[in-house]
Amino acid sequence: MDKRIVRTQAKAEKALFELMQEQNFSEISITDIANQAKISRMAFYRNYNSKEDILNKFVQKEYATFVDDITTHHFKELEQLLEVYFDYFKNNPAVLSAIVSASIEGFALRKQSDYLLDFFKTRIKNQQPAPIEIAYYSGAIFASLLYWRENDYQYSAAELAEHLAEKIKNDLLQTGEKIF
Repeated sequence: MDKRIVRTQAKAEKALFELMQEQNFSEISITDIANQAKISRMAFYRNYNSKEDILNKFVQKEYATFVDDITTHHFKELEQLLEVYFDYFKNNPAVLSAIVSASIEGFALRKQSDYLLDFFKTRIKNQQPAPIEIAYYSGAIFASLLYWRENDYQYSAAELAEHLAEKIKNDLLQTGEKIF
């Protein structure tokens, strides 16, 4: 890929991330992004169709970093996945701050649910929870992350991961799903 394209995209992504620290995503305009990135609107539209394109790339990159960490460890247990998840957000507080400040929690939750569904399909191949159950667990995990952050990380990532994994396991066992 052309170095100028890569540089322009990096500037635009960084600009959006910076703006999301201060504003709701819905309030951020293409002009705001272009001005913050010090690029022209024309350069913006040569690389993106919309600000949602940048947001998708941003979230994909963050989840790719997270997935790479999980992949290198070959985790097969939900507890391990959750511990890495909580550690990631604790060690990268600007990412979660940007998600919350920009009011894109729903978007992030949908992406997380997609990843969690994929994790169960590829890593835990026994009986699978229904997609509605994945959405439910993903919501609980994300809400727990927000609560944990708001309460100054009062538990360790390992404690929180163990607690949530146990709740999910117990719930699945009660419904007849045996995946662990």
